[in-house]
Amino acid sequence: MGGSVLLFGGGNKNRADLIYHKVTHGKVQLTIVERGALEAAENRDVVCRVKARSANSTVATTIRWVVEDGTEVKRGDKLVDLDDSGLYEQLKTQKIVVDTKRSEWMQAEEQYKIVLSQNFSDLAKAKLDLALTNIDLEKYEKGEYLSKKLEIEGKLEMARSDLTMWEERAAWSGRMSKPGRRYVTAAQAQSDAARLTSARLAEKNVVEELRVLEDKKFGNKTRTIMDLQGKIDEAKRALDRVKTQAEAKKVTANVDRLSKKSVFDQETVRYEDIEKEIRKCLILAPQDGLVVFFVPEQSRFGSGSQQSIVAQGEPVREGQKLMRIPDLSKMIVNTRVHEAMVSRVKGEVWLKTGFTESVQAGLLMVPGPTSRLVNQPTFHSIRERFAETHRKLDQRLERTGQKARIRIDSFPSHAFTGHVKTVATVASQQDWLSADVKVYQTNVEIDESLPGLKPGMSAEVTIYTDSHTENALIVPLQAILGTVADGSIRKCFVKTPRGPVERDVVVGLSNDKEAEVKEGLKEGEEVVLNPRVLLSEADKARLGDGPKKKGGPSKEGAPEGKGKGKGAPPKDKAPKAPGSPPPAGA
Repeated sequence: MGGSVLLFGGGNKNRADLIYHKVTHGKVQLTIVERGALEAAENRDVVCRVKARSANSTVATTIRWVVEDGTEVKRGDKLVDLDDSGLYEQLKTQKIVVDTKRSEWMQAEEQYKIVLSQNFSDLAKAKLDLALTNIDLEKYEKGEYLSKKLEIEGKLEMARSDLTMWEERAAWSGRMSKPGRRYVTAAQAQSDAARLTSARLAEKNVVEELRVLEDKKFGNKTRTIMDLQGKIDEAKRALDRVKTQAEAKKVTANVDRLSKKSVFDQETVRYEDIEKEIRKCLILAPQDGLVVFFVPEQSRFGSGSQQSIVAQGEPVREGQKLMRIPDLSKMIVNTRVHEAMVSRVKGEVWLKTGFTESVQAGLLMVPGPTSRLVNQPTFHSIRERFAETHRKLDQRLERTGQKARIRIDSFPSHAFTGHVKTVATVASQQDWLSADVKVYQTNVEIDESLPGLKPGMSAEVTIYTDSHTENALIVPLQAILGTVADGSIRKCFVKTPRGPVERDVVVGLSNDKEAEVKEGLKEGEEVVLNPRVLLSEADKARLGDGPKKKGGPSKEGAPEGKGKGKGAPPKDKAPKAPGSPPPAGA
């Protein structure tokens, strides 16, 4: 180890202003001391929910009136009044659009009814035409044709009967008119012969008429049946066309009315959305509490492209946090721990219970309207409110965070107990003066409540980590000279027969009171508790009493002050007391 130096010669052996402490063995627990500000453990954020006016702009509206920062409010009190004049103009225009679309939809509905009625009439007429043609065919086959055939056959029988009668009459007249008899005149015989010829012609005509009726290729029966069957086929095709056209007209009319109904619904929803946006312009207090304007991290360090200012006339964006209403019954200290020590800090560990998911799964298992509502948009908002209300049931505390002691500047005589609640996983943004320093936001919850605690109060937090040593050489922290910049090798002054002697020591774990000495001291030796009285003014200046670098670490093996480190030059510039002799053995 480094050698000892006798300070101020032999005349300094028994200085009355020096305080000594004997080095002993004991337990040292590593602590981390940082400063921070009070915040409420639970805050109800007041957020601008008004949507942006256009796709090219993030600005939703402007603040018409806002409550003063720090005002105590009751649930339902007015906090912010946003400008809604532009929304009212949109509402008027949208009302006209909604009325127009409603009229178009109603017309489409009536047209759809007309199409259904017309389709019914066309279909009924086509079916009637088909039925009538079938009746005509059956009527001809079973009525007109048979009647016509019987009529011709009757005429044929009569013609044949007449022909037989006139054949006999003509033969008798011919015999009776021959000479020698002269019972009938020649003229009469000629007349009967003429009548016979006429009867033969009449019989031939009837036979021909029957043939024309019965001929399978050219007969009237075949032609009439083919004509009627053609009309039946055409009536069937007409019925199919009517059905197809009716269905097409129905689909067209239905699509038209549904599309216009959809357009009307969309415009109605847009109208209702504007009404909702207007209602969002009046923001009320969600709970009793104190109004605290929200200041984002970017604004605190002057970064970010959009600076959020909550004041009358200032623009606001959708989703912008405007203020918080804290619950003052539970407070936390928002501090930052250096990256060198953040791995030693342990916060609370919570496990999910799945309460909300179980309730939703139960609703899905129940048949009926409840299960159908799960997929509706309205149900999602209900589920979010349910999850917010029963948030504590969704998680179970698995492990409590490390213990801590909190001192608040406004209550110097009272030390609060607490525990580490959360430790950030991502480093916080720093200002440009300490851009190379990585610190992690850490929230320490105060376990007790005291009237008068307010957000923003300055506090000092001492976190008791799990790192400790048993049966180690320990000395009071004030006996150690140097800072984190010197590393683990520091200096102290040890009492000897020649007086206080400077000595290099290797420190280990430390807290706000004691430090572990790994090398350089032995049990029973005495160290100076106020070593700075032995330093010159130049040495004191080099050691420095300036404030600790923001977010500075509390390293293992680095003594910690109460939130304010003591700056020191590098080891090779460690101060020597004036008039010190060359180093001697330790």
